[in-house]
Amino acid sequence: MDNLFIAAQRIAPPLLRISLGIIVLWIGALKFVDPSPVVMLLKASLPFLAFDGFVYAVGVVEVVAALALIFGIGVRYVGLLVLGLFIGTLTIFVISPTVTGFPFLNVTGQFLLKDLVLLAATLMVIAVDSSKHSKMRTMTEQGK
Repeated sequence: MDNLFIAAQRIAPPLLRISLGIIVLWIGALKFVDPSPVVMLLKASLPFLAFDGFVYAVGVVEVVAALALIFGIGVRYVGLLVLGLFIGTLTIFVISPTVTGFPFLNVTGQFLLKDLVLLAATLMVIAVDSSKHSKMRTMTEQGK
């Protein structure tokens, strides 16, 4: 049984990072297929951002960040960027609760609520990568 737990400890961090990257990639890529659902959501919550160009720009950021996560490039820093994206989405609950149907969530609210789990996953990815880099820095300093 211990071997199973050891395997889970070894597999979970990269699996979470890559899974998060795939989800962010998919979310970002869909913005290029049809930006109108995001534009409509923005019209109802942050109307000054409700235009295709903004949605495409966010899509580019998401795709680039997703690829960095998938390939393990700058994970801590990219994670902070992705964290900002999820926080931005979740602010709709605060600034426009009628859009989400809060506290009795409508379909839009249920769709946006998933970003809370993605935010927590992003925090874990950042924490794991940061811990890995701290350990490497400590080992390097001890080796001097």
